[in-house]
Amino acid sequence: MNFANLSWPWLLAGAAGLAGLLYVLQQLRIRYTEVAVPTAMFWREAARDAPVRVFRRRFRHWLAYLLSLLICWLLWLGLAEPRVDDPEGGQYHVLFLDGSAHMSAPGDLERAIDRVRDDLRSLPDDQREVIWGGARNLKLLNAGEESLLFDRRVDGLVPEGAPSAVEEQLDLLALPGAYPEAVRLVIYGRAPVSEEVLDGLPEGVQVQRALGLEETGPNRGIVAMGLGTAASGRWDAVDVLVRLEATGNLSTLPGDVELSLDGAPLSGAVIQDAPPDGFVLRDIPAAGGLLEVRISDPDALPADDMAQLRLPERRELRVAVSASLGSVLVDAVQADPGLLLAEDDPEVVFRRAGEAFGGDLPAVEFAPMNEQEAAFEIQYTGNLDAESALRDSLQGLGLNLIDGAGLAAEAGRPVSVQTSGGESRSISVWLELLDERFNFTASRAFPLFVTRTARWLTEEDAVYSYLAAGRLAPDESSEFALTGPGDSATRLLGADLPPARSGTLEAPDGGLSYPVSLLSTAVTTGQTGVELPAFAPAATGLAGPSLLALILILAALALLAFEWYAYQRGMMP
Repeated sequence: MNFANLSWPWLLAGAAGLAGLLYVLQQLRIRYTEVAVPTAMFWREAARDAPVRVFRRRFRHWLAYLLSLLICWLLWLGLAEPRVDDPEGGQYHVLFLDGSAHMSAPGDLERAIDRVRDDLRSLPDDQREVIWGGARNLKLLNAGEESLLFDRRVDGLVPEGAPSAVEEQLDLLALPGAYPEAVRLVIYGRAPVSEEVLDGLPEGVQVQRALGLEETGPNRGIVAMGLGTAASGRWDAVDVLVRLEATGNLSTLPGDVELSLDGAPLSGAVIQDAPPDGFVLRDIPAAGGLLEVRISDPDALPADDMAQLRLPERRELRVAVSASLGSVLVDAVQADPGLLLAEDDPEVVFRRAGEAFGGDLPAVEFAPMNEQEAAFEIQYTGNLDAESALRDSLQGLGLNLIDGAGLAAEAGRPVSVQTSGGESRSISVWLELLDERFNFTASRAFPLFVTRTARWLTEEDAVYSYLAAGRLAPDESSEFALTGPGDSATRLLGADLPPARSGTLEAPDGGLSYPVSLLSTAVTTGQTGVELPAFAPAATGLAGPSLLALILILAALALLAFEWYAYQRGMMP
C-alpha cells in the first residue's frame, strides 16, 4: 500500500495529531454538574458555586471518542489517496510521451499529455519516469520526483519535425544495468515499433501503447527530395528528384505542389514523371540557391508538407598547369567542364615540387619518388583525426579507385597515402605517376583526382544530395562529385550524429546554412509498426486515482450520519 498525496511519515504523523487533538477537545468539552439543593430559593447560589467547565476529569465516553477518531482518520486517509501496490512485484514504468512528427495532427499531443497526467497518479513515484520522445529522448520526470512537476515541464512543448526515437529508448532499456530487469515501456502516441526491435528485447522488458488515437484522415507529404548530376550533362545544372506519398484519396501529382527558388516561384523548369509517386526537375541552375517544394492544400499532418534543398554552386575553376609537367594534366583539365585552363589569374596550379610557378597559390605538387616516401602526401586543416582524414581523402579525392597493386608492382615499392594536419591544405604526388608506363593517368581515377584536388584546395562549400531529420547524410559516390572532397554532413554537425529535426543547420565557419527536411514515409503514411498490447492502470493491478479515496470518504460520511442519529436519540453525549 502506498499513497498518492502523502508519504508514510506524514500520514502517521497526521493520524497521531488527529488523535491528540480529539483527546484535547474531549477534555475541553462542556461538562454539566448536577447539584442537589434543599429548596429552589438556593439555585442561584448553587449555580454560582458550581463551575461550568471542569478540566482533567476522568476520561469518559470512550466509544464516542473512538467513533469521532475513526471518522477523522477515514477523511485523512481519503485525503492521502491510498492505492494498491503493483502485484507484479514493483515493475518499473517508463512512460514515453511521443513528441515526434507522428503527433503533429491537431489535438494529438494534448490528449497524450492528459493521459500521462492521469496515469502518473496511479503509479508509485519511485517506480516510474517520463520520457519526452522528440528529436532526442529527454527525461521529463525522474523517478521519485513529484508528479506536479510534469505539468510545469510539458508547458510549451509542441511536436517536433522529426521521426520518432522510441526505438533508441528501447535499445537503452535492453542495456544491462541501465534499468531494472522488470520494466514496462508505455508509448503515449503513434510512435512505430518494429518487430525486429521487439524481438531483441530482454525477457523482462514489456512494450505497450496507452493511447488509442483516432485515424488522422487523408494525408499527403513529401518523403524524398534529393539532387544528382544533370542527365543532360550540363556542369552548371543539377536534377532534383521529389517523391510524394499519400493516404486516402489524395493524389501525388506534380501539380499538387508549389516550387520556389530563393523565395520566388520557379518558372520554366522541365518536370518529368518518376513513377510511381514522384517527379524529376531537370536542369535546375546550380547557383547555390534554396529550392523549396511545398504541398498546396492543407491535410492531416502539416509537418511533412514542405521540404527544402540547398543547391550546389557550380562555377568554373581557373587552373594553371606548369609546362614542366607535360600535356597529360592539360588534357585532363580541358576535358572537365568545371575547370578552365587559364594562365592569367588562376586559382589553383599544378607544378613540380620546389617550382616557383604560381607563387603562393594553392598547388598540387609532383615530387620525385626518391624525395617522397608516400605516393600521395595530403596536408589537411581542421580538427580531424588521422584515421578520418585518411578515409575522407581516399573517398573524396577518388584515390579509392586507383589500382594500387598495379602501381606498386610498376614502382617496385608500396603505394601509400599519408595525411597530416597543418595550417593550409596541400597535396604532393609522385612525379613518376604521370609517366605512361604507370596506369594512373589512363585510369578512371585520374580525371576525378585532378578535378577533386583542384576544388579541395580552394575549400569550396560542401554540397549534400539531401539532409533528412534522423538520418545520416549520404556518402556521395565519387563518380558524381556532388560533395566537397574530404567533407561529410557529420563533420558539418561537429560530430558523427544525424540532423535531429527539420529546420536549418549553420556551418561552423559561419558560411552557408543547410536546410534539413523531415522526409519520412513512416510519418506521412501513419505507420505504427507492430500492434502493441493496450496499457491501462487497471490492467496492472493499480487502483484508480480516486476509487479508494471515494470509498473512504463515503464511509466517513456514513459514520457521521450515524453519529448525528445517535446524538439525536440520546445514545451518546
